[in-house]
Amino acid sequence: MNRLFLLGQARLTGPSESSLRRASQQRRLALLALIASSPGETISRDRALGLLWPDRDEHTARHLLADSVYVLRRALGDQVIIASGETLRLSTSTLWTDIVQFRNSIAEGRWSDALDLYHGDFLDGFFVRNAGDFEQWAMAERVRLRGLAVRAASRLTLLHRTNGNTADAMAAAERALELEPADETLFRSLIDLLVTAGNTVRAEAVARLFVEGLAELGVAPSAGTARLLRDLKASRGSEPIVFVAPREGKHLQRRRREIDSVTAGIILQGRHHWQQRTRASLERAIIYFNRAIERDKRAVEAWTGLADTWAVMGGRGYAPRDHAIERAVASAERALALDDTRSSAHTSMGGVNIIRQRWAESEAALRRAIELDPLNGAAHHWLSLTLLTGLGARAEAMREQAIAASLNPISPIHFSALGWQGYLLGDYGLSRTSMEPAVDLSSDLEEGVSGLARAAARLGDETTVRAAISTGLNRRNDLRGDLLAEQASAFAVLGDKRHARELARRASRYAAMPINLALAWASVGETNRAFDQLERESFQVYWAPHAVWWDPRFDSIRDDARFARVEDRAARAWSPEWK
Repeated sequence: MNRLFLLGQARLTGPSESSLRRASQQRRLALLALIASSPGETISRDRALGLLWPDRDEHTARHLLADSVYVLRRALGDQVIIASGETLRLSTSTLWTDIVQFRNSIAEGRWSDALDLYHGDFLDGFFVRNAGDFEQWAMAERVRLRGLAVRAASRLTLLHRTNGNTADAMAAAERALELEPADETLFRSLIDLLVTAGNTVRAEAVARLFVEGLAELGVAPSAGTARLLRDLKASRGSEPIVFVAPREGKHLQRRRREIDSVTAGIILQGRHHWQQRTRASLERAIIYFNRAIERDKRAVEAWTGLADTWAVMGGRGYAPRDHAIERAVASAERALALDDTRSSAHTSMGGVNIIRQRWAESEAALRRAIELDPLNGAAHHWLSLTLLTGLGARAEAMREQAIAASLNPISPIHFSALGWQGYLLGDYGLSRTSMEPAVDLSSDLEEGVSGLARAAARLGDETTVRAAISTGLNRRNDLRGDLLAEQASAFAVLGDKRHARELARRASRYAAMPINLALAWASVGETNRAFDQLERESFQVYWAPHAVWWDPRFDSIRDDARFARVEDRAARAWSPEWK
């Protein structure tokens, strides 16, 4: 059988090496790596095109992809890549792949098998020209897989130690430290094993090498490691293991390394677009963050910006959630690997865990971000969303969102989120006074203009309702249906249900979101139409479950037996712990 190796040097091997030459061309190997590394060994054609041929027009890129698939099938077998519609799947029964075997070994807890397969970093030394996004993906995958290998070595160490196999435990611990040579926890575990086994000579040699490695990085050992080294020296009565303290400020410079002013400016431009929260602005933000990363692959704030943008894309339904999660996780993990003392890196991981619906992990990451920087408005904002959606702590969520808005008074999303929570709690005055600055800061933000109209209607202010919707229609014609649905709800609240029904019918013609149409029809008393729309709703957009759980526009239909099923579907979509 032909074999594909991706852990270490990328290569194809098989019974007939000469027949594999064309298949071993860099971009074709990259295609195999992409498919083999994807969940279910399946990838969409669009994703392959975007990563491998980003500089080509769609027609040319699709031709090159088809040609690569043809060459790979000729070399590896007709069934090696199975095409189904817009997806490509790798047949693991036709092509043995180390990455698939490694992944299966990890999932099944076969730690020794996993380590036997891990011959080196993923795609080590591999490069594809003019494919910056592929390089970014490969880099993130490299970090993730090395982390899995470290986990396997650590679990194997524990397993052997528990079973009394000290020699095997020491070998596994050495492998773990080899993979992460600056990890003090792994180092202390190995030293403890060596000392327990009476091998203090080896322990001292390992300690000296470890300390020298830290010194090269400009890092002093932690207090726990320093104490362990003193105890080791005392037990041997040998010369002390000297650890060189970094020059003043050197550690800080490594962890808070400067980036050039051009890269910093590009990151700021990306953040500006990220704050606007429209699909177009987020797509622009991705371009800016990628451009910053191309200039400096160690720019932590560029990686956090990229992670945050993909998290928002997934949470707003602007990108398939699985794809957005994959990109966001990879970028957040890269940021943490570069500098885990950055508040922004923990904020990014917290945001990622919101769309992964890992609420406890999200809360922990965001509280850590706030501990590192109490003035981090984004961390307070996402902690508020975690508390609201995942934990049902509405009062605490409101407090965190108020803090976020006060810390970042130029963020339209922080004000609109505060206004939304005020509305859901029935504080329509607060909702209005929060939505007004959101609209003033960005009239392109749908939540701002819709939220202002919603709050104004509850306060009986038809003039502001009309002005807010008019502003939205002038700026966002792409959201015409949703804005008309919002106007329909507002006029129903104001008592003009005849006009509201006409607006709801118009909104339907402009393909408004089902949840917005459902709110409109429920507001005018058209219960069956409201449930028809709710049946069509996927609840993928972050605020949709809030509307189901707390929006007063649904109060008229909450006692209908069908609404319990709607609540159940919303809960399944977001898996809140409080539900």
